[in-house]
Amino acid sequence: MTVEILGLDIGGANIKAATADGECLQHSFALWKNPDQLPHRLSSLLQQLRCRPRLVALTMTGELADCFSDRENGVCHILNAVQQVFPSLPIQVWLTSGEFVTPEDANDLTELVAAANWHALATWAGRAVPQGPALLADCGSTTTDLIPLLDGCPIPQGRTDLQRLASSELVYSGVRRTPVCALATNVQLSFNEQDLPHSIPLAGELFATAADIHLLTGNIAEDENDLETADGRPCTQLAARSRLARQLCSDLNEITPAQVLLAAEQIRDSQLHTIAAAITRVIGTLPASQAPLPVLISGSGGWLISQALQHIAGQRRCDIMQLSEMYRRDISTCAPAFAVARLAAERCTDALLPLTPHL
Repeated sequence: MTVEILGLDIGGANIKAATADGECLQHSFALWKNPDQLPHRLSSLLQQLRCRPRLVALTMTGELADCFSDRENGVCHILNAVQQVFPSLPIQVWLTSGEFVTPEDANDLTELVAAANWHALATWAGRAVPQGPALLADCGSTTTDLIPLLDGCPIPQGRTDLQRLASSELVYSGVRRTPVCALATNVQLSFNEQDLPHSIPLAGELFATAADIHLLTGNIAEDENDLETADGRPCTQLAARSRLARQLCSDLNEITPAQVLLAAEQIRDSQLHTIAAAITRVIGTLPASQAPLPVLISGSGGWLISQALQHIAGQRRCDIMQLSEMYRRDISTCAPAFAVARLAAERCTDALLPLTPHL
């Protein structure tokens, strides 16, 4: 059991925790279904991480979960849950203004607390590119953040999720949880070799998700124990083919595995086009430069960013930097939690509890 600063990134579907020295853990948790279970899940995660923190640094995105009447209510609920689990520890909450505050102040600054994890990540990771323009691209299970940097500092056009959606700095598209019907509207399929392709609309229903697409196209590995799917069946290729066939109002008795794979490839390409277009727009806000643009890539879906960058290779030369290779441990999947822990280690030492023997 180690003594650490603990960083928490509490989302609507996952809780991510990291110590300031890079020990990371992600825990799936459907906050919108069981908001009152958050303290219990946090306690369980802490036991798995085997950390005895002297300070907790917090950031969040889970306040948007629809179990809350509004984001302010969500922020306050998450703050209360963290205080319940750590009643005697100092807690520091990250704001999009680039500073830490106490939970008491955070309750009065909910607009700056809400969805601030991207800003913490950009503030910490930006130091890897201390001069000139750069881009931080973080792709997770649900969303993709595209954060413009200048001289190592984030320079976003938007601060709230709404503003960031408008500026393409937030793309609500990830590699696992995004419904397939949000990735594309139709696919082109032929019913036989002699037939011309038909444009087939995708059902506007949660029959399949991005995880199925990337499982079938080879970017996600099978995991029979992963039941976080649209129908609760395992994350296997056979089940993914069935889910995607249902997205076409069909099943595997009517549509062949080859047709399902072709549909998956088209949906993947549609997602890549969406993300590449957003990257192009955000890059366009940065100062022009003849040098290659540094692009910091993080998140469990970092490979999707790498693929999207290939679509814009002719528009802007990029120098790709993988966050997973920039630290002695791979902190990429839990990068915002690690970032907020590191920032607290630098800025909040005065708030640390005195070190006492563990009895």
